[in-house]
Amino acid sequence: MRKKNIRSCQAPQNITLVQRLQPLVGRTVTVFQPGPLWLTKTTGKLTNVTKSSFTVGTTVVAVPTFFFIVLNERVKRTKPFELIAIAEGMGELRGSLIQVGRDFVEFMQTPGRSVPTLFPLNKFTEVFWEDEEE
Repeated sequence: MRKKNIRSCQAPQNITLVQRLQPLVGRTVTVFQPGPLWLTKTTGKLTNVTKSSFTVGTTVVAVPTFFFIVLNERVKRTKPFELIAIAEGMGELRGSLIQVGRDFVEFMQTPGRSVPTLFPLNKFTEVFWEDEEE
């Protein structure tokens, strides 16, 4: 298997992470961020989505940092690409691609529940897809 940058996987849809989050305002989501010893998990209502930050419960998350968000909704469809998402201080996640946005990737973690994970594409992260036929 050869790893390729996610941006070569498929053309990004013309949607940003902030635009993806705005219809979810008022819904319960879980955000994971690096902590001193392990990942910090915050579950709460998504509020106050701006270009630079969003709030989950009482936790304000800056968009240009490292985090990932797990949504509380079932995945309807995935694409035939397996991906690896790596974030500084957070390790590696694997999953099935749902969509690539301009500055995020959405996927279903495997193994895991059948719910979407939103992962930012920024200077703290790398996302690759694996081509199993090579």
